[in-house]
Amino acid sequence: MFDPHIHPNCAPQGGTSSVTLDIRLYLFQRLGGVSLRLERLQTDAHSNQNGSETFHWPAATPWLKNLHALGEARPLVLPSSAGLPAPRQSLQPPLHLSRGLRKPALTRQRPHRSASTAAPSLGRVMRCPKCLLCLSALLTLLGLKVYIEWTSEPRLGKAHPGPRGTPPGPTSASSEPTLPANLSARLGQLGPLASAYWNQQQWRLGTLPSGDSTEAGDCRAWGAAAAAEIPDFTSYPEDLRRFLLSAACRSFPRWLPRGSGGQVAGCEDPDIPYLLLAIKSEPGRFAERQAVRETWGGPAPGVRLLFLLGSPEGKAGPDLGSLVAWESRRYSDLLLWDFLDVPFNQTLKDLLLLAWLGRHCPGVSFILQAQDDAFVHTPALLDHLRALPPGKARGLYLGEVFTQAKPLRRPGDPFYVPGSFFEGGYPAYASGGGYIIAGRLAPWLLQAAARVAPFPFNDVYTGLCFQALGLAPRTHKGFLTAWPADRTADPCAFRDLLLVRPLSPQNSIRLWKQLQDPQLQC
Repeated sequence: MFDPHIHPNCAPQGGTSSVTLDIRLYLFQRLGGVSLRLERLQTDAHSNQNGSETFHWPAATPWLKNLHALGEARPLVLPSSAGLPAPRQSLQPPLHLSRGLRKPALTRQRPHRSASTAAPSLGRVMRCPKCLLCLSALLTLLGLKVYIEWTSEPRLGKAHPGPRGTPPGPTSASSEPTLPANLSARLGQLGPLASAYWNQQQWRLGTLPSGDSTEAGDCRAWGAAAAAEIPDFTSYPEDLRRFLLSAACRSFPRWLPRGSGGQVAGCEDPDIPYLLLAIKSEPGRFAERQAVRETWGGPAPGVRLLFLLGSPEGKAGPDLGSLVAWESRRYSDLLLWDFLDVPFNQTLKDLLLLAWLGRHCPGVSFILQAQDDAFVHTPALLDHLRALPPGKARGLYLGEVFTQAKPLRRPGDPFYVPGSFFEGGYPAYASGGGYIIAGRLAPWLLQAAARVAPFPFNDVYTGLCFQALGLAPRTHKGFLTAWPADRTADPCAFRDLLLVRPLSPQNSIRLWKQLQDPQLQC
């Protein structure tokens, strides 16, 4: 604070002569990274009839304690009636005022004033325009400091391992994920679109009060409404129609093999995995699963392997129930649920895995979600994860990222999306062929999924959930999810890659053996 005694309009008017004071104060005080510099302050001080006194600023003056460490004081000339405490040392006039001043005027001591009379009154401060300006500037900078500290909190603080509610939160990559009360802005929607069913449903979900979700009431009512409200629903492909009729149903019981055994154990200390390999498969793809077990998914410190499957029953083809039951008892690494295992139910596998993790394995550090025809260079992937800075590791969503992708409108394409169902572009997302997420994001993603309308493609849907949380995917050149089928798998080229797909079981086994060869020279 500046004392009004040094301001010409606030000092007592005791005489008629005036002296111009040239004061240069440099104030450097850190306010959250903000420095304030007061370059020049020029005042006119009126002296009284007894002359003027010259002194250095005393460090012990109460109202100067905050300024004492900010700059070097220079000799000042103030009126004798300014009401300042007496100096503690002999006083010397400045050179430009030394002429014409009598020595008695330089050594006279002022009588001590009490604290009540020495402190400037509030009324005199309020009548000082420059003091009010400085006060306003300091308060503004203080508010800026508080704002900077508030917005720079580290993402995903360790004191909050799970969701804490749905307060509005920032959307930067360095912020803790939150679910705002209205998700429309996060998902890029300024209003409901006229015709697309998904966009209308998402707008409705985004404006619902916290706690409501797609499973409120009968989950099949969502599909029935879709069939009734989409004008060309009957022209949709059969797989898409089947998906929409049951898309809002997300709770399914486990499929358990007949007899005992086959139970998948949870994660308990000290066996909580550092990296969980969650691989999507189908009941009839035993060769792909076995190739993963014998190669990159085999036993390793801190690594655990799980396969995600639907029911082996109820699908056209041979009954695989007994074979899957034997495999489950033999390896105890199959998470099976009682729903039809078709491509459009990949999203359902992701959601059921997140729910299983919350109940049985909440402490896992990282989760790799991939297809069973992928090849993962597990040692290189572990090295990459352990080298990540803590700030990036806590909110990790890593893979081969697609940005500005748009729906395919050609009927017959496996990724065909009718315009009456969805309008607009896709969010940035990591390819479903394989991506990594931080384990502590699992409960957040499950909470976000309850407020994001169902979508048939699991990688796009995951991107929508991350967008709802305000987190963006990070791309890595070591993820290649469109490997040409006729390209030779060179082990030297694979040493710098993390994940490649698709590879046949035979090529995966051959490549893994070559990478493990100690005589391999590249």
